[in-house]
Amino acid sequence: MIEQRLLREMQFFSDFTDGEIATISKIIKKKEFKTGDTVFTESENGESMYVIRKGEVKACKTAPDGELFTLTLMKDGDIFGEMSFLDGRPRSASIVAISDLETYVLEKSDFETLVEANPRMTYKLMRNIVFTIHSIVRGMNSRYIEMINYMYGRKRMG
Repeated sequence: MIEQRLLREMQFFSDFTDGEIATISKIIKKKEFKTGDTVFTESENGESMYVIRKGEVKACKTAPDGELFTLTLMKDGDIFGEMSFLDGRPRSASIVAISDLETYVLEKSDFETLVEANPRMTYKLMRNIVFTIHSIVRGMNSRYIEMINYMYGRKRMG
């Protein structure tokens, strides 16, 4: 069982009531990794979501030559693994610890037991996951527009 005080300190759980924190603390598990450890690999099955308590990871895709290409970095308070957690499809990227890492892991089977008994808490979890995904998409859209503007500007000069 995770100390409720530690969950209370995390942004991801900031809107949870004391009762909801008590409930989630009983099912969420702590998992630690060392620098360089692979948390999970692209295309493997996965039904768990991770919240970073402390540390950093990189999300990577494997290039055709086998080299890992870094997509993004994540740090304290960020979540990962949420896509497979929600849709049951294989992992879309590999996650590698780039520092010593402490995570809290929520398994899909444990989450599913919450749905009927705790609909309000389930709603908050889903909303927080959606907010995270939304901010990732917004960041990608901004970088895409910057790239298009850069390419368009180069064409006009040439």
